[in-house]
Amino acid sequence: MKRIGTALRAAVSLGLCAALLAGCSLLPSDPAPEQPVPTDPLTGQEQLWPGQRPVAVSIENASDSTTQWGLSTASVVLEARTELQGSTRLCLVYPSVNAVPQVGPVAAGEDLYWRLLVGQQVIPVQRGGGQFDQNYLDYYSLRPVDALEAGRNAFSCPAGWSNAPLWYTSGSALSSALETLNISSTLTESRVTTAASAAADSASGEDTPLTIPALLPQSMENKVPDATAPDAVNVRLQFDEQNATGFAYDAESATYNMLHADGTPQLDANSGQQAAFDNLLVLFSASALRDDEQTFDYDLSMGGGVWLNGGHLWYITWTQGTDTTFQFYDADGELLTLNAGRSYLALVSSVTGQELTVTNSAGENLIQ
Repeated sequence: MKRIGTALRAAVSLGLCAALLAGCSLLPSDPAPEQPVPTDPLTGQEQLWPGQRPVAVSIENASDSTTQWGLSTASVVLEARTELQGSTRLCLVYPSVNAVPQVGPVAAGEDLYWRLLVGQQVIPVQRGGGQFDQNYLDYYSLRPVDALEAGRNAFSCPAGWSNAPLWYTSGSALSSALETLNISSTLTESRVTTAASAAADSASGEDTPLTIPALLPQSMENKVPDATAPDAVNVRLQFDEQNATGFAYDAESATYNMLHADGTPQLDANSGQQAAFDNLLVLFSASALRDDEQTFDYDLSMGGGVWLNGGHLWYITWTQGTDTTFQFYDADGELLTLNAGRSYLALVSSVTGQELTVTNSAGENLIQ
């Protein structure tokens, strides 16, 4: 009897196991993991130009500049003092050749800007450049669209062609010159930036889309690290005695509106619209005068800085990233993700005359 009971219990156990296994096979399978939605590597917003190389245009920004095309539609604007004498130049970055409006006045190239954008595979657009600019382009075999080479094939000016014209270009003009210059407007290598995207591509069996690392760590979730951060409504970056850039916060649009050194609005000559940004980033960096005793070199490895968004200010630390060009940390040392949107990024050093002023709604300076 004991043997029969043991055999019966074994049979029942086997039957239960079979039933359980059969039941499991009838259950719906786990849903496939959601693939991340591709986002624009310059803004963190919806990607409209997949597989396209961004375009970076160096433009004039003298204190008396009143004609600047394309300023209000650039995804990112970079600014730094790169020369001992003269005004700063701006670098306007667009996500694709097709996204470039009429833009200018095109200025000499800056190797600092190409270094900041090296991970984005940008197409540089310039009007000549110094020796350091040329050395950088040659070293990385980076072919620019240069007005001194392309001339009227890609550039125009509103008056006669002179030694110092207001040279401008556009996406359509650049497109027509790229083939002649043997420059591709599409990304040339695959850069999978996350393990999750690599796994998704492998599982799908499809060709991996060409991607580039994001310039900034951005998210559309619109989270801020500290809701009690001080309000910051006015910003002024003094690059030297003659050159300054200001911003005034507009609560209605939740953006920082760009100002000339004299406080007047910095307008886009295409539309008359004032340039405005969702994010302001002022990064402190050590700099030194180069051997030519005319241009500055910047340390792009790490430093402190501030981030302004939504009328508030946060102190940050920045360094080189991995999945993104930059990586940011808040005051507590936690990784920081910026809100998606258009960004202005300036490098400020301890060079005499460069300083940052940020005031709150009461007119108090927040930078000590």
